[in-house]
Amino acid sequence: MERILTTDRDRKSTASHNNLLSATQSDRARLIYSAAFRRLQQKAQVFSLESNSAVRSRLSHSIEVSHIGRYLVASICSKINTNSKLESEIKKYWLDNNLAIANVVEISCLAHDIGNPPFGHFGEAAIVEWASSDEIKKSLKKSLKNKSLDQKRLDFLLEDFTNFDGNPQGLRILTKLQGEDGFYGLNLTYSQLAAFMKYTYGSKDKTSGHSDGKPFSKKIGFFETERDVLERAWKKLGMNLNKRHPLGFLMEASDDISYCVSDIEDGIEKNIISLDHFKNEVSKGLSIVKDEHYEYSDFCNALIIKLNEDQSEFPIGSFLGFKTMLSNFLVDKVSSRFVESYNDFISLSIDKQIISKGTIEYAILDVLRNYTSTYLFTSYEAEKMELSGFAIIKGILDEYLKLISLTKKEFSHLILQDFDKMRECKLSIERRLYNRLPKKHVSAYKTAIANKPLNEINDETNCLINSFEKIDDDTELRLRLHLIVDFVSGMTDQFSMEIYQLIKGISVR
Repeated sequence: MERILTTDRDRKSTASHNNLLSATQSDRARLIYSAAFRRLQQKAQVFSLESNSAVRSRLSHSIEVSHIGRYLVASICSKINTNSKLESEIKKYWLDNNLAIANVVEISCLAHDIGNPPFGHFGEAAIVEWASSDEIKKSLKKSLKNKSLDQKRLDFLLEDFTNFDGNPQGLRILTKLQGEDGFYGLNLTYSQLAAFMKYTYGSKDKTSGHSDGKPFSKKIGFFETERDVLERAWKKLGMNLNKRHPLGFLMEASDDISYCVSDIEDGIEKNIISLDHFKNEVSKGLSIVKDEHYEYSDFCNALIIKLNEDQSEFPIGSFLGFKTMLSNFLVDKVSSRFVESYNDFISLSIDKQIISKGTIEYAILDVLRNYTSTYLFTSYEAEKMELSGFAIIKGILDEYLKLISLTKKEFSHLILQDFDKMRECKLSIERRLYNRLPKKHVSAYKTAIANKPLNEINDETNCLINSFEKIDDDTELRLRLHLIVDFVSGMTDQFSMEIYQLIKGISVR
């Protein structure tokens, strides 16, 4: 374990974090004090633009997942300490570093949704559809002065966006978009970056078919713009490319344990589903599970009994009692599986998630997943916001095609704030669209063009002029696409609606 936990970062920290605990505490502070983390409070878990504060946001969901993450580490530490098959050096390492390990898992849990765009999966779908549209191809051709766009060139420009997902966008936020220099992001430890990765292949791997059938390749885990920093992290940790960090499994399991019951609880809070209906349907599902996993029939019966207890006779209510019993069971099973296969996890030879098909944990959670899919996600309340969210995100992106259509030279006038050239090129609308872009995202774009942090540049204007001349058109255009998508995906649900109404002329304030 010691090999894959390090205090090293991409940029040497100016603070003196000379031990693992202080380094992980610093990582935690860097995340929770970031604007991207705070914005999760106005991004929906299921129900967008929700006024009822008892219903979960991405922030409250992430906090709950982080609790499960720390609970898992505590359970693993306890089991490692009493396991007769593990060497004393392993036990001592976990005893000495249990708080630091818990920090790494907690931070991964807190950050696991940080890259999600407004309106969740429908926001992701809107970005993918935009990147696959004929309109964007027309804009690219216009920017490149109608040069031919063969499939290889299109893949280079668009594969990060036709495969868009919140996970690689989250890595981009952590490594580029947050922080003050626009280059290193939050500059988290290499261990933390690796433990954050749920999927371990990039967009180029997906497009080329290189990741087909490989473990942890269901979605992409990083964009090509972040491949270099992630490969440096893997190399520093002695990990082969595309391997998942052992603590990444615990983050994934924590999310799986947390979200199913929580989504149902929110549905009950909003009166979309009734507690009685949930009890009846889930009891039926658990009855099937206990027949398929007869060795756990006693536990399934206990869950059914707990779920159907008289609320008036149970101090915390039958639902909360059911949730607590299930969470405790799942944490115990996951921690046991981790300890039982400890050496396989540490040697990076595990090729499937801990809560995988065939396990009792998966079967029970599948009952809850099927319930939410059938009765919650298809509700009028959820679907109307998804339809609106799709239209909002796609609408904003379509308007920003005006910036994508500019040539590299024309766009440089906006970046350099050359007002004479803007007037000469008639960029009045484009200038106003550009002015809506956050300074941090523009800084990340500038540093990518210059290939160095802005705070290391003595004469920013001349440096950027020279950099625009040297960078090829395709690379600049891909960075410009990221700038637009960074802007839109970083919005909260409410802000995206306001921007949409503004640029469409629906509401002007």
